[in-house]
Amino acid sequence: MKAAQSTWIPYSGMRRVSRLFATYCTDYQRLSPFFAGYWRESDSFARVASRLGTRPQGWKKLVDILKAQNEKWGDAPALEKLASPDALAVVTGQQVGIFGGPLYTLYKAITAVKLARHLEEELARPVVPIFWLEGGDHDFDEVSSIVVPSLSSVFRARYAGHTQPAKGNLGSVGALTFTSDISRVVGELREVLPNKSGLSDVFNTFYHAYVEDQSFSDAFARTLVRMLGQDLVLIDPEWPEVKQLAAPFLRRAIRSHDEIYKRLGESTAKVAQRFHAQVHPRPVNLFVLSDCGREAVNPDSNGFRLSVSGLRLSQAELLGLPPERLSPNVVLRPLTQDFLLPTVAYVAGPGEIAYFAQFKALYEWAKRPMPVIFPRASLTIVEPRADKTMARYQLGVEDLQADISQLMRRIVLRGSSLEAAFTGAADALAECAAALRLELECIELTLGRSVEATRAHWLKELQKLQRRAERAEKGRHEQVWLQLQRCRNMLFPDNTMQERIVPALYYLAKYGDAFLEVLRQHIRIDRTDSHQVLSITGC
Repeated sequence: MKAAQSTWIPYSGMRRVSRLFATYCTDYQRLSPFFAGYWRESDSFARVASRLGTRPQGWKKLVDILKAQNEKWGDAPALEKLASPDALAVVTGQQVGIFGGPLYTLYKAITAVKLARHLEEELARPVVPIFWLEGGDHDFDEVSSIVVPSLSSVFRARYAGHTQPAKGNLGSVGALTFTSDISRVVGELREVLPNKSGLSDVFNTFYHAYVEDQSFSDAFARTLVRMLGQDLVLIDPEWPEVKQLAAPFLRRAIRSHDEIYKRLGESTAKVAQRFHAQVHPRPVNLFVLSDCGREAVNPDSNGFRLSVSGLRLSQAELLGLPPERLSPNVVLRPLTQDFLLPTVAYVAGPGEIAYFAQFKALYEWAKRPMPVIFPRASLTIVEPRADKTMARYQLGVEDLQADISQLMRRIVLRGSSLEAAFTGAADALAECAAALRLELECIELTLGRSVEATRAHWLKELQKLQRRAERAEKGRHEQVWLQLQRCRNMLFPDNTMQERIVPALYYLAKYGDAFLEVLRQHIRIDRTDSHQVLSITGC
């Protein structure tokens, strides 16, 4: 990889982002009642920072735990800054997807690192980027596969070393350890990834932990450390020692579950009046880890009931469970995070920003300052082959969101002699029908309706003929169709934004370490209000 250049697309031009997220990026004032401050203004961060003067409960012990965790994965010098009594954190996080998860995981982490450096200068306080390893979720299918684009389709490698039980689920996926099936997955990837000669170096350098007996969380952590060096501090909230520190907050949430439900319901209704509700309120925002996996807690006439086993617990019994058996859901997870950490900003993706819009009242209940929510960098990588195709047909990334048939009509048919001929024929039919109508209505008024029906029939038959002609014309341009299909598959594989399913592994296999350096250089935190198109211009 020799060079790259960036352009930006307004989110209004991207079909796959919500109106709430696009509004947050471009017209924050419309959403300001739901957030702690405008993410573009330094004063917003300063206000939150001023409320974080007191260290969270158990802070010194948490720093010691983080040291133990990060030494296990590869050390993190930034921890020394975190021990400072006035240190702040820029936090982001993601589920522990196999082989590091999709590209947006890396974009989040780089955004957090750059934002922390910027805020450290702005606030004149130590600011440390922290990545929250979300291994507590039980959605195994969501983290167990990896997609690699090819010229005509996508290849999906799926780890199948664990089977869902007949009743319940596998529990927290981060704690699952790989079986020998992970070797099969690595073997499949070696067959489909490009640059076979350099693959061993890539796997040995970045993905060495994807081997038998390593856990999902540990393998993910080691990969992220290898990619970002020592810029980032990682936290695994599933460690029993961390759960012990979070236990007072979770127990308070159990006692206040009715109030939380009421507050969340009210804020959700306000957001839904203008946009959409990302999170649907539940009476209890907690799971319990049991022999049936990760079970939702539901209110019951005499206390609570677990969703799979049906076990009934009184409030005292639920409060008395060991902390390592308690697992917050999507509502309590960020609140738990900010109970533990001095979070001045959280780097979020589109879906996260949508659910944070519903949480301001919960931060007030928790008596913790809501962090400033900062949109992560969002990118589409355009490689030289795709870049040439786009230049040849004068297409932008936003154009390639359309179906291939629509693109073909634009490129091959629009303005062509064929289309001009059919346009002329349609105009001629309309003129003929208008002339007939004038003459026939003079004879009998009702004949005008018959003329209109005849014109509609003519037009319908003409359109059928045009579609047949267009299909024949498209057949003559099969090569163009193939080029567009390949280009679109690289930018929107599986009809999805590239960053949401393609892993960094694919680009590391092609370009090695240089790919990471290009991301570090080109991701700009002052442009995250738009979608970035990063064109690789040489390799």
